[in-house]
Amino acid sequence: MIRKRRLTQILMVAIMFLSIIANAFVVSPQQAHAASIGTVDENDTIYQIMVDRFHDGDQSNNATGSAIRYAENGEEDFRYMKGGDWQGIIDKLPYIHNMGYTAIWISPVAEPQMTNRENNGTGRNTAYHGYNVKDPNAANPYFGTKEKLKELVDSAHALGIKVIIDVVPNHVGDYMLGTQAYYDIPSLQPAAPFNNPSWYHHNGDINWSLVDGNYTQWAQDYIENHDLAGLDDIDFDVPAAKSAIFNSIKGWFDYTGADGARVDAAKLIKPTDIGELQNLLGVNTFGENFDGNAEFVSRWVGQNKEWGMLDFPLFFSVLNSFAYGQSFDSNIKSTLAQDSYYNGNANHMVTFIDNHDRNRFLTEAGGSVEKLQNALTFIFTVRGVPVVFQGTEQNKGNGNGSIITGGIADTWNRWSMVKRDGNGNVVQNYFNENTSTYQYVAKLNQIRKNYEALRKGTQREMWSAQNLYAFSRRMDNGANLGQEVISVFSNASGGTQTVTIPLRTESTLAVGTVLENQLNTSDKITVASGGITGKQITVSIGANSAKIYAKARTDTTAPTVPSNVTATVQSSTSLKITWTASSDNVAVTGYEVYRGGVKVGTANGTSYTDSGLSVNTTYSYTVKAYDAAGNKSAASSPPATATTGAPDTEAPSVPQNVSATASSSSSASITWSASSDNVAVTGYEVYRDGVKVGTTATTSYTDTGLAANTSYSYTVKAYDAAGNLSAFSAAALVTTAAGNNVTIYYKQGFTTPYIHYRPAGGTWTTAPGVPIPASEYAGFNKITINIGTATQLEACFNNGSGTWDSNNSQNYLFGVGTWTYTPTGHIAAGAPIVDGNAPSVPQNVSATASGTSATVTWTASSDDVAVSGYEVYRDGTKAGTTATTTYNDTGLAANTTYNYTVKAYDAAGNVSPESAAVSVTTQAGNSATIYYKNDLFSSKYIHYKLDGSSTWTTAPGVQMSSSSFAGYSVATIELGSATGLTAAFNNGADSWDNNGGNNYHFGSGPSSLVNGNLNSGEPQEDSVTFLVSVPSNTPADSPVYISGSFNSWNTADPAYQLTRGSDGIYSITVNWPAGTSVQYKFTRGSWTTVEVASGGADVSNRTLSPAGGAQTTPVTVARWKDI
Repeated sequence: MIRKRRLTQILMVAIMFLSIIANAFVVSPQQAHAASIGTVDENDTIYQIMVDRFHDGDQSNNATGSAIRYAENGEEDFRYMKGGDWQGIIDKLPYIHNMGYTAIWISPVAEPQMTNRENNGTGRNTAYHGYNVKDPNAANPYFGTKEKLKELVDSAHALGIKVIIDVVPNHVGDYMLGTQAYYDIPSLQPAAPFNNPSWYHHNGDINWSLVDGNYTQWAQDYIENHDLAGLDDIDFDVPAAKSAIFNSIKGWFDYTGADGARVDAAKLIKPTDIGELQNLLGVNTFGENFDGNAEFVSRWVGQNKEWGMLDFPLFFSVLNSFAYGQSFDSNIKSTLAQDSYYNGNANHMVTFIDNHDRNRFLTEAGGSVEKLQNALTFIFTVRGVPVVFQGTEQNKGNGNGSIITGGIADTWNRWSMVKRDGNGNVVQNYFNENTSTYQYVAKLNQIRKNYEALRKGTQREMWSAQNLYAFSRRMDNGANLGQEVISVFSNASGGTQTVTIPLRTESTLAVGTVLENQLNTSDKITVASGGITGKQITVSIGANSAKIYAKARTDTTAPTVPSNVTATVQSSTSLKITWTASSDNVAVTGYEVYRGGVKVGTANGTSYTDSGLSVNTTYSYTVKAYDAAGNKSAASSPPATATTGAPDTEAPSVPQNVSATASSSSSASITWSASSDNVAVTGYEVYRDGVKVGTTATTSYTDTGLAANTSYSYTVKAYDAAGNLSAFSAAALVTTAAGNNVTIYYKQGFTTPYIHYRPAGGTWTTAPGVPIPASEYAGFNKITINIGTATQLEACFNNGSGTWDSNNSQNYLFGVGTWTYTPTGHIAAGAPIVDGNAPSVPQNVSATASGTSATVTWTASSDDVAVSGYEVYRDGTKAGTTATTTYNDTGLAANTTYNYTVKAYDAAGNVSPESAAVSVTTQAGNSATIYYKNDLFSSKYIHYKLDGSSTWTTAPGVQMSSSSFAGYSVATIELGSATGLTAAFNNGADSWDNNGGNNYHFGSGPSSLVNGNLNSGEPQEDSVTFLVSVPSNTPADSPVYISGSFNSWNTADPAYQLTRGSDGIYSITVNWPAGTSVQYKFTRGSWTTVEVASGGADVSNRTLSPAGGAQTTPVTVARWKDI
């Protein structure tokens, strides 16, 4: 989930909207339904892959030009693609399998938006992560084809690895600006049918300061109906839109047979809607709710909702306790104590120590591998399903070694698994299987696989203290009833802790039972009698370490014999042996492959390639299966035999029927007929003007990054696995298109108009620019400009001698295509309309006024073609334009007379004479504007009487309107000669807010009332300012922090450090929404320096529920614990 946003000024240019028939919208990638190997569940462990940053297995699909930066030398470098793809994952599946993972979570698969609005056509890439979607039904071309994606899923399945696809149902990319309900840049819109503006909300971006920490229904409705960081938010209340996005996602699962889904931005979608999607897909899903409140996150888990959720509440506690050494009591214990919110689904929570949106844990932990492995042990043994972000096993933190601040981490933490220099040369490969953490994760996966209790067992706390935590997981039913695993953790910075821990009353481990530490089986303890439950264990544990105690597994049953063993020729010197998987009472660990009765290798999957053989020689093979206890099956029978081929020196035939077509001004598509070979054709080399530009395994190739209006010659060679290369094919010639052209017809009264321009993001012409020649349309000048690879032309106009038309210094933006700029300043798509007739004069113009605004209305004009809009003039000066017959003019002075006239215009720029004038006088300015907020009322009414009068409005009074301040309703009441008014409020259904029977009083001007807190002026952002008086013996250089439920009780959170004033008072202002329930204390950086009572005793947590608006809270700290 991404949350960065930009502000940029873009001219609204008129475009023609494409009508779409709702019943013809989905062209999803589905063909035949592919089979899953079983949906993701609590038996799995997950390896998270950010595809672009994993491994480049096919350079032919890499981005080109400014969209790709191989180097990772600065923060900006991480905004661009690096070349990772689905073939790269296929190539590295053994690396993942050897660690023991049973599932991978991959980036979104749909075609992405190339660049965001801020840099459209000029830079900042958004395609690499895939969360900005362009076409939900098309594959990401930088990752591969849909066929390659299916190959990835099939290849993973062959190794017993499930595939989880990151899906994005909430939004597409960033196409419409702000609250606009149209595409102001015609070339920038999602693929059909998702380019229908009515399918989206148009309420602007989420203002997180309004809703962070606010768990009301209002807040949920608000975030569901607003854009996430500019990304166009799909309106699920539009059935066609919801159906289209859901069916596009289903298409990928039907086609590939993927096994689970991670739902991006689940927080912004109704839980029942995601439950509907999960049922449609037929696989388990887990979603993202970037929030530490367990109750809030739990709303998405359960029946008719999601199978599980990413466990952000536990993540924050893991970070505090395992990276920073904070108390297990106030972090891990308090978080796990809230598991009841998940209603029996705690084992479905997906646990993690970092991910693509967070700092690498190792950096948070100061580079300590011991802390890293300790935290990994915790998520592999605690309830839930562990997921680990790619590269964690390489003992590497953030690429620059520093903490990324500012919320979402999306740069140095997203380093590539293959580091390259600026030219794409490999500098370092991070696929080392011998690192300590790679081996450690492999061990954790095996332990979790060995004990069902670690996957499905009930979790029960056994011990919690500042620096030591222990829990058991026990099978309370099923075939392994009574199986129990006890995990113990220390986050102490040094020394050894020895503690005697009572077993749980539910434990059936008998006194005298020997338990082995599965991380070091020479470490054994014995269950002894004693303690409050009658049974106990004594554990000694070192700093920042873990122990996993369980009964040694006794397994004497061998796996079944592998069946269906076959051997096939791969080349003249290699054979491939395959077989059907064996089964085991516990689990099959791997297979041994024998050639002629001699073991030649082992395999974790069900295939093995035997290389380095003699040519034209017959070999026989058998296979044995083995388990973790060392039990081996008998050898397969009968032996499988195959004969290697003779050396292959024969080249494939020459590719025929080579043709080339220009795909665009910068790309060409080359196709040919397949070659033949005595063994098999492996691939093709493609040459441009005699220089090899790429290879492909198919019979087509797309060459990009070409120059516009340029001729190229292409030839192709075929090659086989032995390296034999055919002769060149016949050449195919092609000329690229002239390029992206913008044609502008301009008519503005200049004798010789000039255009001063640049392709968006490029270099400006030298002022005054280029003269615009006359066109075929009388009165219009015309110019055509090639903008290269850009998608827009930025321009302004002038007369060549200093008189400018620059859109009020904002300039004009034109997309690719033809545009007409009319004398009225309107821009329309297409060439000028030959129309010399102006619309008729607007009739029946009338105006009404309030204190500071006037509403002007009129009867529609007629035109021989069509009326495009109206210009409204106030006192002879144009005040604005509108396409309707109503105009609201705001910002007027009170008690002032204004004259209005209206003109009609058409698309050809013809303007009618002005209408008859109408006068209107705004009302006198003595009024009271009241902003009112009460979360208990959905509708709000004000019942009032003016000062000096005994007459009240008729109950319930006047209904208040929505205001521009979120959550506030507003009413403006004219006071006349009165100085104020007395009022009470209600919901229109006899529920009252009357200030405890005393009513409220308001003077003239604006006032705000929120939850009984009355302030003069317009509403201010909800905030609390603490003014803290500290003991006189507080060191002057000692930092003071506020710690509480809002930051997981972090005692030294830099974001919550107070500022010391010259008077010795410490202060901080925090933005907490009204009604937020907060617990807190003040510290000097740790629990040993927390505030206490004057006598030294601990004090209860302070509590606060802000009333709303700007609130000041004085506080006095009586004493610090350490002085």
